[in-house]
Parts: sequence; structure tokens; C-alpha cells
Amino acid sequence: MISCIRTPMNKVKKVIESAKPPESNISYFRLSEVKAEPIKWLWKDRIARGKITILAGDPGLGKSQLTAFMAGVVTNGGVWPVENARSPKGNVVLLSAEDDAADTIRPRLEAIGADLDKVFVIKAVRQHESEGDSYERSFDLKQDIKNLEVTLREIGGAALIVIDPISAYLGGTDSHKNADIRALLAPLSDLAAKYKIAVIGVTHLNKSQSRQALQRVTGSLAFVAAARAAYLVAKDHNTPDRRLLLPIKNNIGDDRTGFGFSIESVTLSETISTSKIVFEPDLVKESADSVLNFGSNIESRSALEEAIKFLQDFCVIGRTANQVKKQAAEAGISYASLKRAKKELGIKPKKDGQNGSWMWRLPDLEDAQDACD
Repeated sequence: MISCIRTPMNKVKKVIESAKPPESNISYFRLSEVKAEPIKWLWKDRIARGKITILAGDPGLGKSQLTAFMAGVVTNGGVWPVENARSPKGNVVLLSAEDDAADTIRPRLEAIGADLDKVFVIKAVRQHESEGDSYERSFDLKQDIKNLEVTLREIGGAALIVIDPISAYLGGTDSHKNADIRALLAPLSDLAAKYKIAVIGVTHLNKSQSRQALQRVTGSLAFVAAARAAYLVAKDHNTPDRRLLLPIKNNIGDDRTGFGFSIESVTLSETISTSKIVFEPDLVKESADSVLNFGSNIESRSALEEAIKFLQDFCVIGRTANQVKKQAAEAGISYASLKRAKKELGIKPKKDGQNGSWMWRLPDLEDAQDACD
């Protein structure tokens, strides 16, 4: 007689479950499930809704006036300068740590005709203690994103958030640590995308000697990396009263052209004066890099011109490369400038015979062997 040993069903179930691969805790989706949609613009090809934009520049050049101008356009559903693209109409939320609402922010917005009912200034965050007491503290991007989201729902219809300067709202986060800044900005970026709101973070320039505008934005590169667009506000060195708004980067729009503008005084009443932005009628094509390196470019060009003049004056017919380099060094001309001048003049070293030295000759003087006697 064959006896049949039965395994309890609960044990069988456990054996089957243990054979299954563990479930992943990673959230993912198929790209086929995503519906393609166009970019929603606040300022067509310049500032996108649902994205972070950085506005950088030295103090006193008009960054805050620019954000006031933008607030005016957005609250009225007006048109942007030069290209006359129309802005969606919406509310504006301001976080301003440096300007007073009564004597600076409101007068600037009045000067450009903003709808003040659509501008909301975040003053502070109410903090409740366990004992029931409460106090107010400064807004903190590190811990107040949820508070900001609740505020956006209360206000409704927000199209633009301005954080000026963004460094004032980091909540103790080290602005130079890439990982910390990425972690700080990610929830802000998600919030912007969720509500299709353009976020503009205003910041300053550092003292770096880098020739790239991208490297000149204060703090971690993560600020610029997190932004879809970044702009430089700079002075036109040839025209002191002229200002420039130039793209440092723009991953989704126009990164080749910018704007010229001036800041004009406005009198609102006998006791209140302010200023406003007035844009030029045409786009400008200066690059942010070239404007920031204006001084060094002049020095570099001056050194090049000196080296060119040296090669034109110093007879290179029959002169060896070593002779030219030696004479240039004695004249205080760097080898780097000499090489650039050589290229500029089209000098191509040629060997003087099979075993001879390399010779430098001006192209238009190669046949004038007696020109340097």
C-alpha cells in the first residue's frame, strides 16, 4: 500500500512566493504612455512655463526692474518686446528679499502699468509650535515647497514666480555643493511643471576669471544646469547707460539673440519716483561670453595688434623662426600673441633647403628678397 504524504497548502504557497523575483520599488513608465505636447511659453522662445529660468548679473544693472517688467506683461496678458509675442495672462508670485514692497516694488509695477491685484508678495511663513504658539519666519525652499503649493492653489491662476535673489531662500543649503542644490531645486522644478508656472531665479555673478558666462553664475553649476534657460544682464561697455539681456544658455528656445534696454526714471507723484525698463526695437547678437570678457578681449586684441605690427616691421625675409621668436621676446611680445599674429598674417614657415632652418616670410614679400637689406 502506497502512502501519500500531503504538503500543507500554506507551505506550498510560501515555496511559490519565494520563487518569484522581488518587486521593484522603482517607479517607471513606458514612453508610449506619454502624450507628446508642445512647450508652453510665457515669453515665446525665451521663458517657458513649467521650467526654471535663471537671471544673473552684477548688482545695480536692472535685474529687479526686468522682473517687474515681466510681471507687468504677465498680469495684463501683454506683448513681449521686439517680437511682440503675446503673454498668457495670469497671476504673479514674488519672493523678494532685497526690495521693500511699499517704496520699491509697488512703484516699479505701477510705472509699467501692472495689474496690482494679480501680484502676490510672499511675506513670511507661519510656524506653529507644539505648545500652540506661532511665529513667522522667512520662506525656505528646503522645507516650504508644500506651503508654496498650497498658496498657489489658494491664489489660483499663477503663471510666474520670481525668487529674488534665489540665494536668500536656500535654507542653509550650501550654494556651492552641486548635489545639495540639485536636491533643493528638484521639488521646485516639479512644482513648476505640475502647475505650468514659469519660475525665475535671480542671482549674481561671481568673481571667477573664467571666460565662460556659464561659469560666472554665483554658486553651484547646478543652478544653471537645473534651468532650461539662463540669461545675463550686463552693461554695454561702449554705451554706459545701455543694458543687455543675453542668453547664457537656452536648451529649448532662442540662444543666439538678446535684447538691449535702458532704465528710465518715472515720476508717479510729487513724492514718489521710480524707474522702468524701456526696450530697444531690435534684437542684439552680442554673446554673453564676449560681453563679460570685454576688458580681456581688448587686452588680447591690443597684444595681437602689437605682434602683427612687429612682424610687419621686422623683416622676416631670410629670418629664421628662432631669430623671430628671440626678437619678439626681447620686444616683450608673448609667444602666444606671436603665433596668433603669424596666423593672422598668413605666414607659413618654409624650410630653407633640405638641411636649412625654418624661415618665416610674409606672403606678399616672398619675392622681395632685397626688401630687408
